[in-house]
Amino acid sequence: MVGVKDFEGRGIVKGVASGPALVSRTPFSFLGDVDIRTGDVIGELSDLRGQNIAGRVLVVPATRGSAGAWRFLYQLKQHGTHPVAIITGELPDPSVVQGAILSGVPIVSGLADRIGNAITDDTILRVDGQTGLIAVVDDQQP
Repeated sequence: MVGVKDFEGRGIVKGVASGPALVSRTPFSFLGDVDIRTGDVIGELSDLRGQNIAGRVLVVPATRGSAGAWRFLYQLKQHGTHPVAIITGELPDPSVVQGAILSGVPIVSGLADRIGNAITDDTILRVDGQTGLIAVVDDQQP
């Protein structure tokens, strides 16, 4: 059963992870928006520029990708600078899905806008990529 602080989307990549949210209103590209060595967002088109995705639940409306995006997500994992989970509004780019599978990063799709409008950055989320259930673990809103 889905609780008041829970959201149900479409599980894309299996796995369960928890972490503080990082909410974006712009599509995200692993190929050009992030420094794989640090996890810092460097892309000029991203509203997350200057923030860090390492250990965060990345909430984005969409992913922008290319055939090589999977390598960047995999390298983020190798450097320990990867997001712990990804929540998207639209179905993620297939290359991002491939990278998430290789990196063990769960993905849930179909509700980034709903979550992004209901929480703030740093709200702790638990993401289940198999069931598509996202739970607000620590609601820091007033």
